[in-house]
Amino acid sequence: MGGIKAWVCSAEDLIIQKAVAGRGRDWPDIEALLIEQRKKMDDAYIEDWLTQFAEILEKPDILEEYKQFQKKI
Repeated sequence: MGGIKAWVCSAEDLIIQKAVAGRGRDWPDIEALLIEQRKKMDDAYIEDWLTQFAEILEKPDILEEYKQFQKKI
């Protein structure tokens, strides 16, 4: 990009961010990322971070919602 350096987040980190936000509009984005990047995804990384956020935010359903959504795809 013409010598410009830009930092971007990984697909996994974007999924984590969107799952933690838990907004209805985020789930179609998560679905698209899972469909496109499925074979490249580090599922253990996603689940580990979602588990940590669920504990810190006292929202135990974060990981379960993601897993249920993941099964649909």
